[in-house]
Amino acid sequence: MKTPPSRAASRPLELTPQRLAEHLKPGCRVYWPGCAGQSPLFQQWLTESPATADGVEFCGVWIPGVNRFDPTALHPAARATTFFLSRDLRAGWERGAVDYLPLHYSEIVRQLGTPGRFDVLMLQVAPPDANGQCSLALAADFTPAALAGCTAETVVLAHVNPLLPRTNGPAVPVARIDAWIEAAVALPPLPPEPEDGALDAVARNVAGLVRDGDTLQFGLGRLQACVLDALSGHRGLRLHAGMVSDGLVQLHAAGALAPRSAARPPVCTGVALGGSALQALVADGELVRFAGVEYTHAQSTLAAIPGLVAVNSALEVDLFGQVNCETLGGRQISGVGGLVDFVRGARASAGGRAVIAATSMAGRERRSRIVPELNHRLTGIARTDIDHVVTEHGVATLRGLGVDARARALIAVAAPEHRASLEASWHTLRRSI
Repeated sequence: MKTPPSRAASRPLELTPQRLAEHLKPGCRVYWPGCAGQSPLFQQWLTESPATADGVEFCGVWIPGVNRFDPTALHPAARATTFFLSRDLRAGWERGAVDYLPLHYSEIVRQLGTPGRFDVLMLQVAPPDANGQCSLALAADFTPAALAGCTAETVVLAHVNPLLPRTNGPAVPVARIDAWIEAAVALPPLPPEPEDGALDAVARNVAGLVRDGDTLQFGLGRLQACVLDALSGHRGLRLHAGMVSDGLVQLHAAGALAPRSAARPPVCTGVALGGSALQALVADGELVRFAGVEYTHAQSTLAAIPGLVAVNSALEVDLFGQVNCETLGGRQISGVGGLVDFVRGARASAGGRAVIAATSMAGRERRSRIVPELNHRLTGIARTDIDHVVTEHGVATLRGLGVDARARALIAVAAPEHRASLEASWHTLRRSI
């Protein structure tokens, strides 16, 4: 295949729905980022002309509850490869149109960066700066790897969105973009999450494990916002995470972060996910640095951060200390993501701690998240990888404990109404070991 003629031009070609369709041919492999990297304009174009997806394989790290679009719904011959099997992709999965790859982030980035892996990249970027660089804005996680894997034949298409901020982090040279369209399109709003008094109590218990000057990592969901709010009285904190959310705004306003620095901003992240206040905040390059997963999730990076506290949630924890973070009732609803990378990185950090935090009960039926043993096929985190399990009822510190002491510690932070049955179950389980 010849190098696209636009490479030699001073500016990329003008991108139109027709030109997009010319590039997306049957058998074409397309990288379409997740989070704010997924262009709502490209989604609109594909929805209006679904035949464009005929025979196309889309691939991206689409986050459950954030990236709600299933590209396989466009056309019977469309295919998708995902690393989180969310509810929104369930119908495509059941049709056999969606392939789920259960990989850690540190492994996903290697796969997406394989030379020649994609024929087309569909990106959403900020407007170019004076040096001809288009910032990846709010989603710098996996796109740097996909760009590094481009060959001369790879076509890069860009939605240049003036509503996105330029950020301190990876960018795409204008010279590497084959065709682009500038259009101000608002990002889809995130659904509001209900208040949860029990989760607020969990967050306060987590905050009690954090020391001034620590570096924090958080997983997805409301837990991050609750813990950040509970940390407002701390000082000198840093964040090193795959994602930051609206809670960062309040933490900054409270003066809890380490000082701004051009050489070492107190926040390093791959993605920012939130409203206009957060987007304005992360545009401050002395406060926030964006980096790709090949850096943020690397064990060498994490082990070198002193006092790294990784705080992540779980669907279930059993009395052995094993963690389920993927399935509900035996059905896949998420993925491993970067959880294990950060858990192991925190344990390798000098003074680091790996924390699993969740409310003690879930669902309308108020089922216990602390269970006798995981009875599904999958275990997200091994029992050897967790330091603390936190609920609204306290902290179970597991590092260094034998199996009996671990079980007792976990039962002590379970919901009181489930403790008797857990104790009875452990009595039976203990004899079977």
